[in-house]
Amino acid sequence: MKLKDSDWQGNFGYWQKSFIHNHLMMIGYTAWHGFLQYGRGVVVCDIDRQAIAPSNTGLEVTQFKSQFIAEQELITSIQAFSLDQDLISILVQAVGNYVPDREIVLLMKMEEHLEINLFQNLKIFPPDCYVQVSRRWEEFQPCLETQTKGSAI
Repeated sequence: MKLKDSDWQGNFGYWQKSFIHNHLMMIGYTAWHGFLQYGRGVVVCDIDRQAIAPSNTGLEVTQFKSQFIAEQELITSIQAFSLDQDLISILVQAVGNYVPDREIVLLMKMEEHLEINLFQNLKIFPPDCYVQVSRRWEEFQPCLETQTKGSAI
């Protein structure tokens, strides 16, 4: 779902596509790692405004925070995001129905702006992202802080 706010348009249009392209391996890693620990859930990326700054060419590493929120913690955790009931329903339905080894539910957050995505027909699946990132952890480490949130937390 694309929000109406023009901040999301950033650099020459829809900046999220570029962000996702640049960070898909880590998003997939987080999705599969969270699924292995807690089952179904959503990856939440908290993105700093500098990621969409006109001076950001996309070639430099943009640090962001990533969190996996398990399905059983979803309602409680997302209340802090001030989503309206329709968006909460859409998110809960997406998390309940996606195919974890083939798809990713992603909530991107920048300040008060939110966007929900369901990724299907991926070129690389979450288990493959997990394997690749695990093998090359040092290469991916500079851009990410990850957290998982499940029933144990």
